[in-house]
Amino acid sequence: MRPAQQVTALRKEGKLDEAFALASELIANPDANEWDSRAYGWCLIALVKHHASDTDPSSLQRYLGLLNGFEVPGADEMLTEHRERALALADEDGRAIMEARKLGKDGQHDRAVLAFSSLNAKGILNEDDKTAFGWELYRASRVIFQRAEGKDLLPGAVETIKRHLNIYLKLGISKSDRLHSLAMQQAVRLSRDGHLRLVAFARLWDLELFQREDLRETRSEDGKVFPALAETVIQRASKEAAQGGSPAEMTYILPHLERGIERFPENLWLKLNLVKLLRELGRMDEARTLATEFARGKAAEFWTWDLIGDLEIDPAMKLSCYAKALTCSEDDNFVSKLRLKFASLIFQEYSGEAKSEVERVIDYRSREGSRVPDDAQRMAQSPWFRAATSHATGRPFYERFTARAEELLFAHLPWTEATVGDQFVIEGQDGQKDKRRTRIFVKSDPVPLEISVASRHPDLRSRATGTPIGVQMEVSPSEPWKATVHRIRPRDGTDDDVVPELNGVIDHINDAKALVHFVVAKGVDGTFPLTELKGKAVIGEAVAVKMVRYRSRTGERTRTLSVRAGTQLPGASVLKRFNEDMEVRNGLGFTAAGIFIPRDMVSALGLSDGDNVTGQAVINFDKKRNAWGWKALTVELRSKAPDWDDDYT
Repeated sequence: MRPAQQVTALRKEGKLDEAFALASELIANPDANEWDSRAYGWCLIALVKHHASDTDPSSLQRYLGLLNGFEVPGADEMLTEHRERALALADEDGRAIMEARKLGKDGQHDRAVLAFSSLNAKGILNEDDKTAFGWELYRASRVIFQRAEGKDLLPGAVETIKRHLNIYLKLGISKSDRLHSLAMQQAVRLSRDGHLRLVAFARLWDLELFQREDLRETRSEDGKVFPALAETVIQRASKEAAQGGSPAEMTYILPHLERGIERFPENLWLKLNLVKLLRELGRMDEARTLATEFARGKAAEFWTWDLIGDLEIDPAMKLSCYAKALTCSEDDNFVSKLRLKFASLIFQEYSGEAKSEVERVIDYRSREGSRVPDDAQRMAQSPWFRAATSHATGRPFYERFTARAEELLFAHLPWTEATVGDQFVIEGQDGQKDKRRTRIFVKSDPVPLEISVASRHPDLRSRATGTPIGVQMEVSPSEPWKATVHRIRPRDGTDDDVVPELNGVIDHINDAKALVHFVVAKGVDGTFPLTELKGKAVIGEAVAVKMVRYRSRTGERTRTLSVRAGTQLPGASVLKRFNEDMEVRNGLGFTAAGIFIPRDMVSALGLSDGDNVTGQAVINFDKKRNAWGWKALTVELRSKAPDWDDDYT
């Protein structure tokens, strides 16, 4: 270890006097180098800080004098910065700043905040000191969050954190760095419980200052994925602005929201917030167009149609949208306002049904002990209400009016034949509820496409497996495993009529996994368990199968719905007989027409060049060559070539 390194090691161990004695010897030597000088300078800085709080200032003054006369070697910016900071301890304010920093290092963040606050009020903090103050504000608030252990914060704790965030913003040190992002994270946590309006905070924080890391989703140690900070902030702030923000807040958040939609295109809530913002800003045509596009992805949600209805000018279209919304949900906890809007549009022609809707709202609110809406009270006192006799409403009544709304969104999509499939459950992760889904088999040649929708879909309720239906749907071009079903309606037909029984041939049996593989056509194949086929499975035998195809992130797959022994083999494009001469290369056989004979067949029959063989071949995809060819299923030896003498003429 060089002498300068020894000085550094002693200093870091806290042996400052020993380190300084050795450093003083080094720089007194005529052969002292820059490393020796740097080690000496760092010792002086450490000694100044160590004696800054001494009652007797003599030691501090001594080392300050030495440090003042010390010249930093070379262009050592860090040493220069720390030298200047240490020299500032010559006055009382400088020592107070150092003491505030020390409180923070000792984990006394509340006391550090108080100390920095007093110094900040005196206007003596430089940019670096303010940054240190900002970190203490963050750490003091973090302790409060940790003490709450995920529970609601007490009012006093909320006010303290809000005060810390306010002080931080006023320090004027906002820039694109880690501390700034952490302050925003704390603001987001407060906003979740309604303790802070994030849109107001975001304007002061400046949404142009997101770091690169803030634009990416994060993953916890247990694998849970969280959206990007920027995505969360823009979503919450734009929602707040649309719900009751000032024109200035809405104008500020709008361009950030538009950029957020481009950066996070899968987030439909950003698009919803944009619709609401445009509506509040009076840009109704833009809002209406965007809402129509947005609604196609959320057509099973009542609030989608409620939103479009609010944007429509034509009363008949409004009525149609509100009626469609009520077919999606009749949960009085959510649709009370919707019922009143619907009643206000039908009372002249359907006064009894309108009265029933109003009464349902009043009864529900009364049972819940909540306030009855003004609109409900006003209608209940109107002449038409008193004169009407209540008539029950429900889905059949609402469906009288839904056609125009549905055509608004889906007229461009064709109706496709389909049948209802079985239900399955996706287990919830990280404490989330299980999701029940229903498969739908959509007509396609030669194998139907399997998609799924939520089992609570209003148009699937009470429909038995196999029921013929028609669907209007879209498949994402960029993510073909995602299919959105917009409309479902009954149709004439028979159960499972879109799932034909197909002729296949068994081409492989995996005894270890008890699976049978079959081929129906080029690119159409599948498997089924041995136990599902009555009798013995034999390669080359016919099977009759019902199957579907589905798409996932890893590609397209097939699923076998049913299988039985067949009476008819596939056509010549899938299965053919052959009678040809063959050759053997490296233990593999190939007929004159290029039919591949696997190694185990060649070995079992003792086949060799020139043999004439017969058998069955099935269409087969060669992954190595990325091409279709033929593979022998069965082989028989017809004759063996003679062993000709080499000199035969």
